[in-house]
Amino acid sequence: MIIRQNAGVTLTELMIAVGILAFVVLPIFGLLQYSNRGTREQDAEGIAANLAKEEMNRLMYVISRDNLLAGAGAAQAWSFGADYDIKGNKFSGEYTVYPFSSSELAFSIPKFIFHDPMTCSSGVESNPGGTLDTPDSKTIAWVYPDTAGECRLADIRLVVRWHVATGDYNDVNQFELLARRAFIDKE
Repeated sequence: MIIRQNAGVTLTELMIAVGILAFVVLPIFGLLQYSNRGTREQDAEGIAANLAKEEMNRLMYVISRDNLLAGAGAAQAWSFGADYDIKGNKFSGEYTVYPFSSSELAFSIPKFIFHDPMTCSSGVESNPGGTLDTPDSKTIAWVYPDTAGECRLADIRLVVRWHVATGDYNDVNQFELLARRAFIDKE
């Protein structure tokens, strides 16, 4: 019976084992890093959507007509300020208001042709399509002459941009919200 005196692991075998382990483990770390980056970007996009919703709600329901229309036609900074920081992500936004004058806003008023129902042989309108005449077109200023000079409708365009801590603002990480605000009171 031969007994082996040297039953240890050689340095070469150890280096080969470490190389194989590194070959298997390093790609897993790369996948984890890629997954974490994707999660950070999705988190930043969700935060941007919530900030945009808050800002649009402020523009639609909180800010007065005069304050909203004060800078109409020019881009205005949003209320959070430039490079608003949450969790290391930067957010920036601006809005533009496009007002409509009351003389621009028109609507159609249907006009009916009335006739004596007794002249219909069956008692039912034989030509229902013939009961409508060409509708009248009226402006808001005609309907509400006392407020003809006031703005009754405005479009709001909000642009939100964001980037994670390791990036810069770009055209991919941005979106726009569009809204229309009507002023029905006499503010």
